[in-house]
Amino acid sequence: MMEMDVYTDMMSVDVFTEQRLPLQERVVDKLADIMFASDMILDMLRHDPKVVSVRHLSSVEPSVRQVYDSVNELMKQLTD
Repeated sequence: MMEMDVYTDMMSVDVFTEQRLPLQERVVDKLADIMFASDMILDMLRHDPKVVSVRHLSSVEPSVRQVYDSVNELMKQLTD
């Protein structure tokens, strides 16, 4: 249960403050959220020994890696 509270705190957003940010900063922030989530998924797939026996989950890794790489490229374009 404690682990869930940590994630809830990390995901809490001050909507009023967020809306005052420039659009580009809000977009980059959301892209960072996607990268963070993608990285967490890749970590779970790499470090969970049960994944080896569950082929449908291990087949997700290339798609998640592609999402991570694509978002990373977008962020580079927006922040350069």
